[in-house]
Amino acid sequence: LLLHSAPLYGGTHHLIHHFLAGYGINIMSFTADQTADEIEEILVDSGQHTRLRMILMETPANPTNDIIDIERMAELVKRFSTQENKVYLAVDNTYMGPLWQHPLKYGADLVIYSATKYIGGHSDVIAGAVVGSEELIHRVKVLRTFLGNMISPHSGWLLMRSLETLKVRMEQQALNAEEVAAFLHHHPKVTRVHYPLYLHETDPEQYHIFKKQCSSSGAMVSFDIAGGEKEAFMFLNNLKLIKLAVSLGSTESLAEHPATMTHVDIPEEVRLQMKVTPSLVRISVGIENYKDIIWDIEQALQKVKVPELHGAL
Repeated sequence: LLLHSAPLYGGTHHLIHHFLAGYGINIMSFTADQTADEIEEILVDSGQHTRLRMILMETPANPTNDIIDIERMAELVKRFSTQENKVYLAVDNTYMGPLWQHPLKYGADLVIYSATKYIGGHSDVIAGAVVGSEELIHRVKVLRTFLGNMISPHSGWLLMRSLETLKVRMEQQALNAEEVAAFLHHHPKVTRVHYPLYLHETDPEQYHIFKKQCSSSGAMVSFDIAGGEKEAFMFLNNLKLIKLAVSLGSTESLAEHPATMTHVDIPEEVRLQMKVTPSLVRISVGIENYKDIIWDIEQALQKVKVPELHGAL
């Protein structure tokens, strides 16, 4: 049994539900608004708790920035782990990168990164990384050898180059993102901003967890635009500086529509339960001057005609 948080990155969700499930691995999920006790109760009631082998969580979640308590999930892993049946906690830390959150410190067994994102940082490499104990990494390396999914020497060189500027890039992106989030937070055509700094307004418990385990709100800002898919598309199609593209963590700002791009393979009813709505837009904030980024967002929002607001604007 694999228990995972929801939402996950769309590609991860597809791998779990369309690939791993085909190998007889049972799948269950939980959300950030469920407590560890509630998750334990669901597991026990399912009758599958003795088959649990891994809890995989992504915090903050892509694309909603939902926060999950790593320590609480590590405690849950210990409750179900036995000498005969070791249960592991794996955390996808891509959204926070190596700088803003350190899951091993809070009890994770494995930390997973898409190195394509902040670590690579220039949209020119496809790579991944896993951090953990020597024992677990040995098992990962053996599997990697048989699957053949290792990067080329040139990609390795690109990553080594990028590590030299990792901290300065990420710090600038975080500063820019805070300015962008503040602008969106007060815009009349934006109904909600999904950004950790503002969790105290919508979920004080998640905000407390965020302050405990993260040193920054990061550089990913998602928001719901007034209206729906039509208005979201209108906004995205009118951006000039920000590129319409998936991926994240690179020096250039990127914007995308999760429901029809990164999370399109997830059934609609499941997407809506995850708060991945037709009106949701995700922005990966880059290192450009934040005033230029805000200018671009503002002029694109001006092009959006929201019927209930149009008469008042």
